[in-house]
Amino acid sequence: MTSIKQLLGTLAMVAAATLGASTAHAQEKSILSEVMKRGTVRIAVLGSLPPFSQVLPNGELEGYDIDVAKRLAADLKVKPEFVVTDIPARVTSLQTRKVDLVIADFTRNVERSATIAFTDPYVVSSLRLMVKADSPARSIEDLNKDGMRIATTRGGTAEKIMPSVMPDMKMVRFNAQADELNALLTGQVDAMAEDTFYNRTAINTHEGKLRELEGSLARAEIAIGLPAGDFDWYRVVNLWVNQFNASGDNAKLFKKWFGFDQPAIQAQY
Repeated sequence: MTSIKQLLGTLAMVAAATLGASTAHAQEKSILSEVMKRGTVRIAVLGSLPPFSQVLPNGELEGYDIDVAKRLAADLKVKPEFVVTDIPARVTSLQTRKVDLVIADFTRNVERSATIAFTDPYVVSSLRLMVKADSPARSIEDLNKDGMRIATTRGGTAEKIMPSVMPDMKMVRFNAQADELNALLTGQVDAMAEDTFYNRTAINTHEGKLRELEGSLARAEIAIGLPAGDFDWYRVVNLWVNQFNASGDNAKLFKKWFGFDQPAIQAQY
C-alpha cells in the first residue's frame, strides 16, 4: 500500500512538473510575451483608405486607424510597427503570424472568425451603395437587376453579402477602394458597395459627383483582428478596446477624423 502511494505521489509530481513546463513554454511562445520582449507590436493597416488610414507622400501614415493603433501601442508601453497590407491579405497576415494585430477597417463576421479572432467592435458602420450623382437609381432594388454592375473589394464584407442581398446584379471585384471609386467615376460600374463612412468622405471629396442610396445592406462591426488560439493576447487587447470605448477617447478620435459624432457601438435588438 505504501509503495502504491509513493508511486502515485511520484506520478503526480511528474505530471505537475510536465504541466508547469508546458505552461511556461506556452507563455514563452504567447504573442503577449513576444510583444513585450521585443518592445514592438506589429500592426497591419491599409495604405489607401482615408480617413481610416493612408500613406502620405513622405512615407508617413495617418488616419483614424493609425491613431487607434498608436494609442493601443502606447498603453501597452511598446512601439507600433506598421505593416501596410491590402484587404485580401488582412486574414492571411494573421494566420501566418506576420502581424500581431490588424487595425484596418476590419469587419468581424462568423466566416472570418472560423480562422482568426476579433475583439469587440470599436466602431460600427453600415454597408451602403454609392452611385454617381446623375444615376437614375433611387433605391437598392433599382440596381438589383440583370446587367447592373456593382463594385466590391476582394475579401471585403460586401463580396460575401451582396450575392444574397442583390442576387440579380453583377459583382465586379477590385483590390482596393480607390480602384472601385475610379471605376464608378469613369462609368465602368453602376455603383460601389462600401461602408457609409468611406462613402461620406468620397462624396465630400468629389463634390457634386457622387451620392449615397438610401437603405443599408448590412451592419458592419469594425473590430481589431488577432491570430486565433491565444486567449491572453485576446483578453488584453479586448479589454483595451472596451476601456478605449468607455473613456470617450475613441469618440474624440472618431470625430477628429470623420467630422461627425461616432454612431452608437452597442446594437439595439
